[in-house]
Amino acid sequence: MVWLPILLFTILLIVGYLLFAPFYLEISSIHSLCRLRFHRIASARLFFAGNELKIDLRITGWRKQIDLPGKRRKKSLPEKTAPKNSWFPIKKMRAIIKTFKINTCYINIDTGDAGLNGMLYPGFYWLSAYIHKPVGINFLNENDIVLEIENSLARMAWAYIFH
Repeated sequence: MVWLPILLFTILLIVGYLLFAPFYLEISSIHSLCRLRFHRIASARLFFAGNELKIDLRITGWRKQIDLPGKRRKKSLPEKTAPKNSWFPIKKMRAIIKTFKINTCYINIDTGDAGLNGMLYPGFYWLSAYIHKPVGINFLNENDIVLEIENSLARMAWAYIFH
């Protein structure tokens, strides 16, 4: 009977870790990176190899590359009609969006049109002051985006249940 509390404690530890471990969305045009990472357990990186779009999956030491636009069989699926009460409340969606934490945000873009850059400059200046992160328009033909967003399943579940 000693094994039952040990088993329950182990399951509780694993579920707690999966709930409270952070996951990250990382986008960087400087390092050519687009990755979704779940703490240190798993990550999925989107990249180009030649002219092909691929995903590099890494899960606790296991690694696999998947070719996205590869040849697939087309299956004819019957059209599904959505149930009439399947809408997601906007209040809950807002609460879930508020749980996301922006760790790194650096956006510096140039549209290539000086007039459009001039019109966008005040808006981006206001946005930078509002979110307290460097977001800007430049006139130097440089486009840099570095973004890291963090969240956890526990925060999202809390927001969904209590809002």
